[in-house]
Amino acid sequence: MNKCTIFIPAILLCCLQTHSQVLKTHDHSIALNFLQIKEEMNYGLVFRGPGLGYAYSAVWENAKRKLELEPRLDLSVPYAKGVIAASMNIVPLRFDYLFKTGKEGRVCVGPCAIAEYNYELYPDLQSGYSFWFTNFSLGGVGTVYFNLNKNRFDISLHTTLIGFTSRQPVYDDPYYFDLSLGDIVRFVHQDLQFGSFGSYNNSEIELRWTPNPSSSLAYGYCFQFYGYFNEPSLAIINQSVKLFILPKK
Repeated sequence: MNKCTIFIPAILLCCLQTHSQVLKTHDHSIALNFLQIKEEMNYGLVFRGPGLGYAYSAVWENAKRKLELEPRLDLSVPYAKGVIAASMNIVPLRFDYLFKTGKEGRVCVGPCAIAEYNYELYPDLQSGYSFWFTNFSLGGVGTVYFNLNKNRFDISLHTTLIGFTSRQPVYDDPYYFDLSLGDIVRFVHQDLQFGSFGSYNNSEIELRWTPNPSSSLAYGYCFQFYGYFNEPSLAIINQSVKLFILPKK
């Protein structure tokens, strides 16, 4: 993990603590995913299939600001025309720094940063050749919540704006590969290129429902889009139904 990934959130947390008393909360979430991948190097095939995900979220907030850190892991098994693939999405850390606005701070806006790896294998189609999309990005985030009777609804939107990306090169021989851990780590960081909204974009919108203030569970739906628009192009859509495990009140 990049040292800045740890250093920058630590600075932001110190900024929160200097203004007023900080409230810390956390939760865990389990996601059932439906993943769709269109990889240009897969001859136009669209792979679709189920997946399972886990995330941990920690939030620090005071009267004016909020900082959220969230690592995440998703594993999926998409397939197309009887060909099975394996897909892994790893987010070592995403952090949001939000400024509270509106009545009672119900609307929050601010910057976000993310380190994210998408890694796929298509053993029946491309032997052991690795496919990946890595991005280290800065973007924007907005959240809003409202209450309806005893129910609370939270809506959040994230999108990337600028960052560095890595993609596998176009290849001639899919039978030459190396799946050792060291080589995979080297692959997903190679040839990093600076890009912006015109060359790639990662966006997601999430709706979360908490039945009542004392509930230990919440429920959610998340729609994620990953797009890389240069050669070789890539489009990923992931839809998730989530169960949030909340701390005891």
